[in-house]
Amino acid sequence: MNNFEYNYHTHTSRCGHACGLDEEYVIEAIKNGYKRMGFSDHVMLPNISQPGMRGEFSLFDSYVNSVNRLKKKYKNQIEIKLGFECEWYGNTFKNYYEDLLQHKGFDYLILGQHCFLNQGRMIFYKSIADEEKGCELYASDLIDGIRSGLFSYVCHPDFFILGSEGISNIDEISTRIALEAKKANIPLEINMGQTRRLSFPKAASPYEPYYPYVPFWKIVKEIGNKIVVGVDAHNPSDFSRSDYLALRKFIKDLNLKVSDDFML
Repeated sequence: MNNFEYNYHTHTSRCGHACGLDEEYVIEAIKNGYKRMGFSDHVMLPNISQPGMRGEFSLFDSYVNSVNRLKKKYKNQIEIKLGFECEWYGNTFKNYYEDLLQHKGFDYLILGQHCFLNQGRMIFYKSIADEEKGCELYASDLIDGIRSGLFSYVCHPDFFILGSEGISNIDEISTRIALEAKKANIPLEINMGQTRRLSFPKAASPYEPYYPYVPFWKIVKEIGNKIVVGVDAHNPSDFSRSDYLALRKFIKDLNLKVSDDFML
């Protein structure tokens, strides 16, 4: 049973790799005891088409209108926030992100690096043959995003470890990310997405290359970062399928201080 009051990491079918109706996500969040939730679909970008990763920009109004309608319909049962999960592409979309927050009614943005922009093309960090180079680029872009001051928290900050067994600078990258987030007072998210497929890693077991990555979170504990939790829902059933007991055990075993009632 869930005993966290919030989840601000929720996608919609518009991104192309999630399913279900927007309202179904709200209903499932309420059933699982959430008091506050946020929709944070992968950001729709003007003049960028990335099928299967993010919705076309033509879906922007549909997304905003749907979330705002649900805000009103369920206002007596759950507080709903409007957001996006965004990558930081240098200054390319900085003005757009600022406009979302200042003029388009968005309550928040969260920072989640998956890919970078190169001569108008979106390239996934994991597609770079040199794993260490890809991880270094990920960390550099993520840190620049943290410094922008536009994001409420960093989701799956240990994303870079996914499948990267052979790199030698994991601890160095982890420390750089954690120190920068601490300096900016931005929380880091324990992401539950991978755990619905692979289960939560155990603190004493051999470390597996997926997130949440135990060595990363040990460094976070030592640095003393703020920590939040994100379901990373891509299906309404993810609210009930997530293993909250295993999450609590992971937190307890690593002696992490996680906010139970984080508010935006």
